[in-house]
Amino acid sequence: MQVTKRKIIATSILAILILFLVAGLIGVRDIADTLRTASPVLIVLAIPVYLISWPLRGIRYQQILAQIGVKEDLNYLVGCIAVSQSANVFLPARIGDVARAYLLKKMKNIPLITGFSSLAVERIFDVLAIATIGGVAMLGLRGMLLDQRIMNTLTITGLAIVAVFGLLVLFLKLRTTIGGVIDRFIREIALVSTNPRAFAVVFAGSLLVWLVDTLTCFVILNAFSETISLSMIPIVFLAIAVGNLTKIFQITPGSIGPYEIALTTIFSLGGINPAIGLVAAGFDHLVKNSVTLILGSAYLSHFGLSWSQLVDQSE
Repeated sequence: MQVTKRKIIATSILAILILFLVAGLIGVRDIADTLRTASPVLIVLAIPVYLISWPLRGIRYQQILAQIGVKEDLNYLVGCIAVSQSANVFLPARIGDVARAYLLKKMKNIPLITGFSSLAVERIFDVLAIATIGGVAMLGLRGMLLDQRIMNTLTITGLAIVAVFGLLVLFLKLRTTIGGVIDRFIREIALVSTNPRAFAVVFAGSLLVWLVDTLTCFVILNAFSETISLSMIPIVFLAIAVGNLTKIFQITPGSIGPYEIALTTIFSLGGINPAIGLVAAGFDHLVKNSVTLILGSAYLSHFGLSWSQLVDQSE
């Protein structure tokens, strides 16, 4: 527990330093002026918009588990997701993902290996959906000068996804060479990822989750600028895609700091004032993290557990 506390403190300080550095580069006065123009109504409206994504996450995860042979109540699964995502908000390196496998094992006696394999499937489809949205956004932004590193990141991500699915198909043909726990882990991932119907259902669910996530950001962006039109949706799509790719390997809790930098950079490339971009990115992250933490805390109480118990199990 002590080690985790030190990690939380150290990475939280890093997140704060990153935000202060970016704010200093953009200009504190410009940021303050932007905050004064905020539309509280639109910021509040973003909350129910984002809430729509939670039952979608639950349905998607329910479908993933069903393919593995596990049937569970939707409300319970939404709770597991909310708790694990909440843990990821304040724990670095996505340690919170372990919490979901722990809850499945503790409350439903679902094997840990199944918890981790279903999480792996969810992450694979998250990245696939994000890369797809980013790719479509880039097509919509043809002619705009985009940072080559962003284009390279999305291209590499896409190639990596193709490689992963190729290896899964190959595994199904050669699986006699692997045994034990590793065999079961990869087989359960492959059951969903290489089944055409399951693939279509889970991929469609993933796209819906991230489309709602993008819509939330679009609403918040409009709260700070009256010049944001529907024609700028591709920019928001690309910003959310790149921003969430920073969460794959978190260096700060919830990727606070790197996420804001990613969104602000993409917004700036789209002609949005950096001060507006940073403030909108910050509120986008704040709204999403706040909703996640509230849901996670409510479900954790419903499950009869405490955060300290969860953190202990996640170490």
